[in-house]
This record gives sequence, C-alpha cells and structure tokens, in this order.
Amino acid sequence: MSKRLNYKNAFKRASRVLADRRLSSKLVNEAKETLTSRAKASEKISQLKDKIFTLIRLVKAYTKGKYRDISLKSMLYTVGVLIYFITPMDIIPDFIPVSGFLDDASLILWLYSHLGQEMQQFEAWESKQEEK
Repeated sequence: MSKRLNYKNAFKRASRVLADRRLSSKLVNEAKETLTSRAKASEKISQLKDKIFTLIRLVKAYTKGKYRDISLKSMLYTVGVLIYFITPMDIIPDFIPVSGFLDDASLILWLYSHLGQEMQQFEAWESKQEEK
C-alpha cells in the first residue's frame, strides 16, 4: 500500500481491493495488525476498537460472499476507510502525537453514522450466525 494517502485516493482504491479476494484478505490482516498496535498507542483508537473490528469482520464476510445485504457504495466507503486507517502517512501523519490518530478516529465515527442501519443489520446478522 502507498505510504501517502488521502481520503479521495483511498476511496478510488477501494473498488479494486473489494474486487480482489487476495487484496481484501491483505487489507483485513493489515487492519487487524494496525488496530492492535494503534490501540496501545492511542486512547482514541482504543475506544473505537470494537467498531473497527466490526468493520473488519464486515469486509471479510462480504468478500467471502457470506454477507451481501449492504450496498456496494457502503462497502466501498468501508474499504476506503480501512485503507486510510492502515496507511501511516495520511493527511495527518500518525507519528504526530494525539492529532495523528484524530483524523482516523473521526473518519471511522463518520462511517459508522453514515452506514447507520446497514451496520445494525450486519451486527444482527452476525449475532444470528453466532447462535447457529
């Protein structure tokens, strides 16, 4: 993945990643690793840990064909946000204390509010899968 990235480029790359299972799998793995390391370094990211893991599980379920009850546009936004999240040199580089993670955190919160009902439906679907 590129070292320098902005929101627009992340969303452009999202369609390519979403269409390629190998790239999607790589994104999921990198997002998990990034989340683990950033949660230790940033309280803001730590507070969003559950939301980010849910986004990761959504991408994984979608690319495996297990869950498709979400619009393509919403999936592109989700993948774009995860691409942006794993990129260390985004608009505010992550090595800058506190503010380096604020753009990532605000983008994740925006995505969750934007997806709203679709995230609730995915979480309900996940709960039913766990019951089986």
